[in-house]
Amino acid sequence: MFFRLILAVLVFLAITSLVHLYIFQRLVDPLIAPVDRNVGIAAVGALWMMTIVGFPLARAVPRSLRSLLEVVMFTWMGFAYLLMLVCVATLPVSAVLNLMGRSEGVLAVFVLGVSSVLAWRSIAKVLRPEKLCYQVIPVDKYVSKELENLTAVVLSDVHVAGLVGGERMKRLAKKVNELKPDLIFVTGDLVDGSVKQLRNAVLPLAEIRATHGVYYVTGNHEFYSNPKQWRDFCAKELGWNVLSNGAHQIEIGEHLINVFGIEDRSWLRQPNGLIRKDTRLEQAAANISQDDRKRGLNILLAHQPKDARCVEDFPWMDVQVSGHTHGGQFWPLHFFVYRDQTYNTGLYTIKKTRTRLYVSEGTGFWGPPMRLGTSCEISILRFVSGKGKENLLEA
Repeated sequence: MFFRLILAVLVFLAITSLVHLYIFQRLVDPLIAPVDRNVGIAAVGALWMMTIVGFPLARAVPRSLRSLLEVVMFTWMGFAYLLMLVCVATLPVSAVLNLMGRSEGVLAVFVLGVSSVLAWRSIAKVLRPEKLCYQVIPVDKYVSKELENLTAVVLSDVHVAGLVGGERMKRLAKKVNELKPDLIFVTGDLVDGSVKQLRNAVLPLAEIRATHGVYYVTGNHEFYSNPKQWRDFCAKELGWNVLSNGAHQIEIGEHLINVFGIEDRSWLRQPNGLIRKDTRLEQAAANISQDDRKRGLNILLAHQPKDARCVEDFPWMDVQVSGHTHGGQFWPLHFFVYRDQTYNTGLYTIKKTRTRLYVSEGTGFWGPPMRLGTSCEISILRFVSGKGKENLLEA
């Protein structure tokens, strides 16, 4: 575990160093006079240093200071990504100019201009209200009319931290309650920090209401900040049903919904560095009888879509609801998401099973307050009988 952490830090240092060196070479050096070169080096070096020390520092300072730090740090990181994206797209032009011995000053201005427009549009996407995504999920079993009429709201990857705070949570709680949901699923990555630092920012979510309750599972980011404390907080102070490799049964008249919830995959890593045998879903299903599985609608909450591989051994599972991917958040990072998770966003049928998988693009964002090609969303699900087309409901 220790060596893996050291390797990750070294890779991060190498990537950020190369990115800042390249930005200096392509965009700063062509636009400054030789006498000001040291000033340019110092400025880019300061931005590089901020990305290095910013992450640990943000979790150590009071939340008010964290907000200021993250505005600068994450906005620069997002802008640097967009600069690299446009730099890569304009590489052929840069190569021609170098062969001709011409200055890249005009090209540098073009790259900065296009990146600025993309940054403005990307920031605007996270500032506007969350998009409502209505999705019908056809289930490969009989679903009663009473259950078909239910709506389940999905919140995922809210990422309360320095840039996502109490005011946004008040707005989110109000918007969710206006939907009058029957069920609410919170599928992990609720926070990025400790209970001590973020408690007041998360508390407005205690106001969200659903006829049959709120159900919560951890994401990988809770495991960076004491997941037990967050589970206790969500259960005691928010009043949510916390599913830690467990299940909850909901009886609606003569009908039954079984909600299963498993810890994020980070739970598999033990403090001593060893990996636990993956018995999460087995534990969650232990107290639900075969008869109840057969007659009920079985819904699994699992933060990462790749946990769909667990479902292959549980063919009675009807639906899995996940998040984690953010839809890639920045185009074209969704290609890397597919390689890691197999599933990215929207509705799928899990390979080798009859189980449906719905993946949310995320209610918030992580890191840079930007989205390119994706949206912050609140998903509203309905579960119906049959194998019909995965049509979107009318909003």
